[in-house]
Amino acid sequence: MTASLGGGLLRPGPDENVEREGANWLRVRSHAVSASFYWPLGGGGTDAEDAAGNVYVDARVRGLRAHAVAVAIDGKTLGTLSLAKGVTRIVSLRATPPMTLAVGGHELSLHFAGGPHAGEDALAEVDWVHVGTGELAEQYPAPTHADVVTDATVGDESLRALSLRAPGFARCAGFIPADATLEASLATSGGGDADVEARLVLDRRAPIVLGTAHVAGRAGAWSQWSVPITGLEGRGALASLELAATRAPKGTRVLFGAPRVVATGSVSPAAIAPARNVLVVVVGSTSAKALSPWGGGHAVPEIARVASAGVTFLANRASTSLANGVVASILTGTPPLGRDLEDAEARLASSTTLPEVCRQGGIATAMFTADPTTGTAFGFDRGWDAFVAHDPLDDKPATRVFDEAADWIESHKDGRFFVLVDARGGHPPWDVTPDELRTIPPENYLGIIDPRRAAEALSKARKHPARFKEDDRIRAWALYDHAIDDHDAAFGRLMASLRAAGHEDDTVVVVTSDVAANESVPVPFGDPETLDEPLLATPLAIRWPSAPALAGRHVTTSTSSVDLGRTILDALGLPPPSTFEGADLGALAAGAAASAERPLLAVRGGRFSLRWGSYVLVGTSERELHMCDLSLDPACIADVRGTSPLALESIRRYAMSALPSKNLPPRLSAKPSLDERTAAALVRWGHAADEHDGD
Repeated sequence: MTASLGGGLLRPGPDENVEREGANWLRVRSHAVSASFYWPLGGGGTDAEDAAGNVYVDARVRGLRAHAVAVAIDGKTLGTLSLAKGVTRIVSLRATPPMTLAVGGHELSLHFAGGPHAGEDALAEVDWVHVGTGELAEQYPAPTHADVVTDATVGDESLRALSLRAPGFARCAGFIPADATLEASLATSGGGDADVEARLVLDRRAPIVLGTAHVAGRAGAWSQWSVPITGLEGRGALASLELAATRAPKGTRVLFGAPRVVATGSVSPAAIAPARNVLVVVVGSTSAKALSPWGGGHAVPEIARVASAGVTFLANRASTSLANGVVASILTGTPPLGRDLEDAEARLASSTTLPEVCRQGGIATAMFTADPTTGTAFGFDRGWDAFVAHDPLDDKPATRVFDEAADWIESHKDGRFFVLVDARGGHPPWDVTPDELRTIPPENYLGIIDPRRAAEALSKARKHPARFKEDDRIRAWALYDHAIDDHDAAFGRLMASLRAAGHEDDTVVVVTSDVAANESVPVPFGDPETLDEPLLATPLAIRWPSAPALAGRHVTTSTSSVDLGRTILDALGLPPPSTFEGADLGALAAGAAASAERPLLAVRGGRFSLRWGSYVLVGTSERELHMCDLSLDPACIADVRGTSPLALESIRRYAMSALPSKNLPPRLSAKPSLDERTAAALVRWGHAADEHDGD
């Protein structure tokens, strides 16, 4: 219910749930309360009722400070009802003039009159509100959770069941895989026979009847019911399943025992033996769509070798647009909201990290970083046996982190190891010799982009985008391409060193990025607070040497940087801590959840972007702003909340549970303590001089 209230507000208002007379009531303090609801074809009623069409609303309300309530649907007022203080009664209104409801999403509004304009005094309490058509029922038997969800015993078998009167239905919304079957055990209580129906309900499409069944009233045992789910394309979609009791005599309830969706297309995962070592390479600011293994035009032969020998994940998504927040997700197996690193001015909070777990398991660990935001000042040095950080003030090539990692592996080749290389990738400043620079387009360039000071120039240009000319854009992206080529070659040298150390066949290799480079922004290579999909679409390839059957496999199911922590520990044969979230991508690649689509949350500051299947809900911590359907609108511009109410219902409910409640005390993020050199390195990285104030 909470997810349906508020018209897009994601934080609870002054209204609250209270218990009265053994039931849950909404204690209303707001003068206006709205709730979204979905009106189905047929509405669970009879054809005669649907033909009558006219809408009515009845409700059980207890008056307090308010003396009246006006009821509206989709902004059209049905009428006003009087309330009496301390008196509980059922009130009813029929639309005048007559009103009909189209199939789809609608909004019910209650406007309370009387009482103070502001304050903590409650105006009324609402037990339930019922929207119906046709003739007013004598007394609507409002269902409750305890009434509908029950433990039912038929014969000698007890099952958790849905208990429904007829006509009536229960609807469950979520991601429904295409290769699935709906299963349930059927029976009745009360002695009568019944008819049931299963329906698939999709946005912008007519409901699909999946199957029907007749239930004998005195069978003395559960009857098994199984219907294939049809009408879904691809891997599946956000949709709803309805279990309907279409006919049963008065006093008889229809029991749906242990209803469930079983994915039939999944296969048993191939066994992946634990590896001796793991090497993770993060190539910063690199877009999946630009690189050849993910369908792009930029050839990266060394990365492509790992991708072809392993698994390429085609729908990987960063957990934030903050680069060090993504690396923190990898190291802690948790989203940024769990570590306060959705804020650019935060330090990695105290939590169990991958290197700490590996060291407890007797595995040597090392991290090599060329990103100043994943250095010591930001808390990323914790737990490693060796931690080497370089900043952009150095004159040496950024790719030296690959060579240093190779040297460290050679010196530790007799034991087990976990190595993380956090490379600069496409992020400026860029390394280029004077001879190379003469070949970088455009010819005779005289603009603002100097390779070593490019990040600073771009940072200033973002304040005045008109100063960033087309020649500047061409030069910046050409230098970016050059940097990606250098990093690909350096990665090749690291892989050659791994082979020379005798560990190519016992090391899991992970190649990914922190955030993507977004070509659509006016001035690229910044640190934007936005959470645009092109910025979150990052490459991911994993090679499991002990599972050659996975070589060349492409996984289209959505994945996240949060998944890598658990995946790395599983690859090493170490149990993940209870704090680690995400999925084991080895099991996913091997087919354990071939059709699964999970909601993936990305956050940055006070913004969030929640993707589930093809839908993306975007908003702030207080309010949703819009929802797009990437299958129809890859740029995520059009708002489809009005035309996709079922998808909105599912994704909004998840957002309500995943985002922190405003009732929780504010979290105090640890701030980095910056010395003079680190502050200067961040400026060279493109951060404003006053962006980080050290403690």
